[in-house]
Amino acid sequence: MYSKRLFVKNKICQLKAGLNPVKNVRRLCLSIENENVIVPRVPNFQVNECLLSEYVWKNLDRWENKTAVVCAETERSYTYSQVRDKSKNVAVFLKKALKLKKTETVAIFSPNVPEYCITLFACIEAGLKVTTINPIYTKDEIKRQLINSNTKVVFTVTDLYSTARDAISSIPQKEISIVVIQDKPHVSLPSGAIKFDEISSYFGSFTFEQQTNTDVACLPYSSGTTGTPKGVELTHRNLVSNLQQIQSDEFRLNRVTEGNIQDVVPVILPMYHIYGLTVILMNMFSQGCKLVTVPKFGTDIFLKILDHFKPNVFYAVPPIMLMMLNNKYIRAEQLKSIHQVVCSAAPLGVADIEKFFVKTQGKVKFMQIYGMTECSPIILHQSPVLDKGRKVGASGLLVANTLAKIVQVDDPNDTNLGQFENGELLVKGPQVMKGYHNNPEATKATINDNGWIRTGDIAYYDEDGQFYITDRLKELIKVKGFQVAPAELEEILRSHPAVADAAVIGIPHQQYGEAPKAFVALKKDHKANAEDIRSFVAGKVAPYKDLTGGVIILEKIPKTASGKTLRRDLKQLC
Repeated sequence: MYSKRLFVKNKICQLKAGLNPVKNVRRLCLSIENENVIVPRVPNFQVNECLLSEYVWKNLDRWENKTAVVCAETERSYTYSQVRDKSKNVAVFLKKALKLKKTETVAIFSPNVPEYCITLFACIEAGLKVTTINPIYTKDEIKRQLINSNTKVVFTVTDLYSTARDAISSIPQKEISIVVIQDKPHVSLPSGAIKFDEISSYFGSFTFEQQTNTDVACLPYSSGTTGTPKGVELTHRNLVSNLQQIQSDEFRLNRVTEGNIQDVVPVILPMYHIYGLTVILMNMFSQGCKLVTVPKFGTDIFLKILDHFKPNVFYAVPPIMLMMLNNKYIRAEQLKSIHQVVCSAAPLGVADIEKFFVKTQGKVKFMQIYGMTECSPIILHQSPVLDKGRKVGASGLLVANTLAKIVQVDDPNDTNLGQFENGELLVKGPQVMKGYHNNPEATKATINDNGWIRTGDIAYYDEDGQFYITDRLKELIKVKGFQVAPAELEEILRSHPAVADAAVIGIPHQQYGEAPKAFVALKKDHKANAEDIRSFVAGKVAPYKDLTGGVIILEKIPKTASGKTLRRDLKQLC
């Protein structure tokens, strides 16, 4: 938690530097008690201690009749007033009909559809935790998350019903209800499924239990700095504070919704992912924007978004940016409605950023942001108003109420480093998670006793307080912006009847950024070829986790005396 003492020190530091916290942006205090602790260039604020549902709906009367969300494919839509009514109905149904208790978990297993936000806000208002599941997960991956999160209800769409049902059926002595969103009217709903259309029109009243802002609202899954996916406990306060941070005058990217002004924002990044969930859905929804949900992204639907919906703020990841640059059907004039493009999930190369400026003739602003699921997620954000706020290649400035420091890698004392020195980035602020669900060991390894969270990323900062992410200390592999945990793939590889040991690393990939590459050692008297092993893994994971980098069979996996895999040695074999 960001203490009052540090808040006051931040202000004193700014005054000593002759810095007006709002207007003067050329000078920065980079230390607290000479510890090389970096403070924000923007003014801190008092965190709103309300619940997330209260924050989202606080300005409903200003845009209740405007379109809140529309499907890019079917064009079915809901106004803000309709989303409010339907989410309340679903909340009452979950409490009154299904008798769910406060803090119990509901899963959303769905692509980006308009009903996603109705479901999300319904569960949060009812005092329930929402865990979001990747819609391309396999039965085994879904099963693991349902068990770990102790989910009671799953919301899904027509095409995914059978996958959800199979995952639930494989869990012994577990009763989980399934609610189906009929996103395809011509497809009949399966018998026995609860119909979303009916429960969202469920009229009744219910007195919800008292909630506090320290209750967990969302439970997305992340591999963190290492290991298999873990539930990240994000409280109402975590999420509200992060929304306040990115909605400040220095970082807000959309225009104020009023009169005939309402920015259109495509929701291309998946809403199960923290960027799509918080930075786009919660952020833009709470400001009255028009969200265009994209169930499945491709060139055709992207062209429709540009030509028909004319977006104003556009959130992307590097693969989408590269498509915008290289696809001959996407012309500069089709991008003229966009005034702001934001790239997240992974850094975009300087050369590609320059190409973007050339294609858009410098008329579209481009920014990068940085964060992690465990920080709700935003830590760094480039600013559209601060001087030097858009340095090419930078990941941004610290958002308000956040401290950061760069520490020496492999130093048990975490010695703080100064300007332009590469080290691990540690941060502290109200957006830092409560902890990992049912995993105190992982929590302790990630958040120290003083509240600093390890990002697992190598970075440095310059004289203006701009941060640059240069590498990853953690072993995670970033494929198309998504995290792939080597430990998860290694566990699957070792379950192959012919595999004795395995290790997975990330290798550069021109299209995906990185790709997983496996090294395996076979059991004595067992035979298997690389393609068999790759197919074995492909049948158990989502496509982006496929061993696209290939499989190499070794006599043994190189390890230290303590048994730690020597991944650097494996990289030399590539």
